[in-house]
Amino acid sequence: MRKRILLFFSICATSLITNAQLNKEVFEAYIDDVKMYYQAITDIIREHKYEVGISALTTLIERCEKNADYPLDKLASYHTALGQGWIHMKQYQQAITEYEHAISLLQKSGDKGNADMSITLYQLSTAYYLGEKKSEALDAANNCIKAALDYYGPYHSETLDAYSLRSNIAGYYDKKDIALSDCQTVFDIIQKKIEQNFVYLTTQERSAYWKKYLPETSKMFAFAHKLKEWDGPFCDALFDQQLLAKGLLLTAESSLQRVIDANPSLNTTYQKIRQLRVKASDDKTMPKEAESATLEADRLERQLGATAGSLHQFLDFLKVHTNDVRTKLKSTDVAIEFVDYRVGKDSTMYAALVMSPRWNHVRLIPLLEEKEVVAHSDNLTPYLWQPILDALGYQPETIYFAPSGLLYQYPIESQAMENNRLISEICNLYRISSTRWLAFSGDNTQGHDAVVYGGLTYDTNVVEMQKDAARYASNRVIGTSLQRMRAAVINEYPYLPGTKTEAESITQTINYAAKKELHAETLLGNHGTEASFKNLDGQFKRIIHVATHGFYQEDKLADKQSLDNALDRSALLFAGAENKLYGRQLPQGVDDGLLTALEISQLDLRGLDLVVLSACETGQGHITSDGVFGLQRGFKKAGANSILMSLWKVDDNATCVLMTEFYKNWIDKEMTKHDALEEAKKLVRSHKEKGWDSPKYWAAFILLDAI
Repeated sequence: MRKRILLFFSICATSLITNAQLNKEVFEAYIDDVKMYYQAITDIIREHKYEVGISALTTLIERCEKNADYPLDKLASYHTALGQGWIHMKQYQQAITEYEHAISLLQKSGDKGNADMSITLYQLSTAYYLGEKKSEALDAANNCIKAALDYYGPYHSETLDAYSLRSNIAGYYDKKDIALSDCQTVFDIIQKKIEQNFVYLTTQERSAYWKKYLPETSKMFAFAHKLKEWDGPFCDALFDQQLLAKGLLLTAESSLQRVIDANPSLNTTYQKIRQLRVKASDDKTMPKEAESATLEADRLERQLGATAGSLHQFLDFLKVHTNDVRTKLKSTDVAIEFVDYRVGKDSTMYAALVMSPRWNHVRLIPLLEEKEVVAHSDNLTPYLWQPILDALGYQPETIYFAPSGLLYQYPIESQAMENNRLISEICNLYRISSTRWLAFSGDNTQGHDAVVYGGLTYDTNVVEMQKDAARYASNRVIGTSLQRMRAAVINEYPYLPGTKTEAESITQTINYAAKKELHAETLLGNHGTEASFKNLDGQFKRIIHVATHGFYQEDKLADKQSLDNALDRSALLFAGAENKLYGRQLPQGVDDGLLTALEISQLDLRGLDLVVLSACETGQGHITSDGVFGLQRGFKKAGANSILMSLWKVDDNATCVLMTEFYKNWIDKEMTKHDALEEAKKLVRSHKEKGWDSPKYWAAFILLDAI
C-alpha cells in the first residue's frame, strides 16, 4: 500500500502561510499549526510514534474546528493525516471515519477541495480494502478515478495512480475484467507520458523516469498469472509492454543517433555534447570544471532531443505495437518475448509471450521458476522450447526470440531436445534484443572495410606503449579502468597463439573473397593496443574482429551503484594490459590496455555491421530490465548492429577453427551470419576425436541481432 499521505507534506506549510491574513496574530497561529502538523507527521511516518502523532493531530483538529473561518481544505488534510495514523495502528474503521470526514470537508470547500479529492479517496479506498469492505473499496476506487479524471485529466500521474489502485483491488477480489482493463489503462497512460516527455530528457533523466514507471507496467504479468489470462487481447497488451520496455533506454539513444545521422545540422551539437561528456569523465578534469561540463552537456542534450522530437523521427520506435510485428512474420515464423516476473512473496516465474501468425492473439505460456532455470541451466530445452512447440502444435521454420533475466546468460539456442537433437537443428533460432526490430525499419547503412585483432602481446613494455600512443590522435579518451581489476588472476591471461592464426586466416578470407568488396587490416602483437582501437572512433568500419582475452567481474554491490559502473566491470585485453594488472605506473596519455564497456560506449562506431568478440565471457554483464550491461551494451551504444560473443571461457584452438569457418561461410560463401555461425559450430562438433563435440567448445558463442 502506498503512503500517499506523503503528498500532503510538501503542500501544507506553503499553502497555509499563503492563505494567512497579514496580521501578526493570525500569521503566528498558522505557523504554529504547521509546526504541530509536521511534528505529528514525523512521529507517525519517521519515528513510528503512532499514539503520539495521533494525539497531536487530534488536538490540532479540535483547536482548528473552534475557528469557524478555518480553511476546510486544510482541516481535511489534518483528518486525512490522522487517518494515516490509524492505518499504521491497524485501526481501519477509525481511519475510514477520518477519511470520510475529510471528503465531506473537501466537498464543502468547493473548488479548493478538488485538488485533494482523488488523493483522499485513494486513502479511503485503501482503508476499506484493509478493513475487508469489498464493495465499499471498489466504490471509493471508482470515485477516485472520476475525481482524478475531472480535475487532472486522463494522462496525469494522479489518474494513473487511481486506475492502478482499482486494478489492484479488483484483482484481489477476482474482478477479472475490471482488473485487466485498468491494468491496460495504466500502461496506456505510461506509454503516452513517455512519448510526450522523453524528448525533453537527458539520457540519465530518461533512466530515472523509466525506473519510476517500470514497476507499474511489470505487474501486468503477475495479474495475468493470478487471473490465468493465457490468451486474448490482454496478452497482446503484455506483448506491447515488452515492445516498450525491453531495451527502451538503449533504443532511445540509438534512435536519436539515427536522427542525427539523417540530419547533419544536428551533428555540431551532438559532437559538442560528446566532447563535454568526455571532459567530465576525464580524471584530469578538475571537479568544478567536470560539474560545469556535465551541466552544459545536459542542457545541450535536452535541446538536441527536443529538436529531434520536432522532426517526428526520434521516438518512432515507440509506435511499434503487437500487430506491427505480427504482419512482418511469415506463416512459418514465430516471435517470442521471454519474460520473468514475481509470483508470490519469494518466487520469480519465467514465461514466454508467443506470437504465431496462425493465432488470433499472443499467448502467455508459463515455463518454470527461477530456481529451476538455475538447476537445469545445462539444458533448458525440455523446459523452454518443448512447451512452446507443444503449444504451437507445429514445427516453425524460424523463431525470433528476445531473452529475459537469467536466460541472457545461457545459450538456449544451442541446447538439445530429449532425443539429443539440437533445437537449432529443428528451427532457425535468432536471438534479438527486442522483437520490435522485426517491424522497425531503421537505418542499416553499413561502413567499409574491416579491422582484425589477434596474437596480442599482453606483456608489451611501457616504452613500446608510449611510442604506440604517439601514433594516434591525442584527442581520444584516455581510459582509467577501475583499480579493482587488478584482482583478476594474471596467470589466466597468457599469450594466445591461436588468436594470431585466427586473425591472419580471417584477414586472408576477407581480402581474397570473390567480390573483394572489403579490405581487412590486421593488428597483431605490440600493434594491437587500446589506443589503436580507440582510433577507430568515427572511421565508419563495417567489421571489427577482436581475438583476445575478455572478462566480466561481478559485484555484489552493483544494484546500489550506477549502471556506468556496471559497464566498467567488463573489458577486453589489448597489448600491454599486464602493466595495469601488475599495478605498474603508466605515463600520461597512455591507455592501460583494458578496454572497458564504458570506454567503448563513448566511441562513435556507426556503420559497424558486425563486431566479433572472440574472447571469454564477452556476453556476460549486469542483467537489468533494459538488457545486459556489459561489452554488448557498450558496442550497441557505440553503434554496432550485430554482435558475435561468448558466454564463458573458450578454448583457443577450437575458437580459431570456429571463427575461421564462420568468415569463410559468411564472406566467401555469402551465407547469412546466422547460417554461417551454425555451419561453423557444426564443423567444430565434427572433431569428435578432439572432444570438440562437447558444447563447452562451441555453444558459448551467441549471435545477437543478426536479422
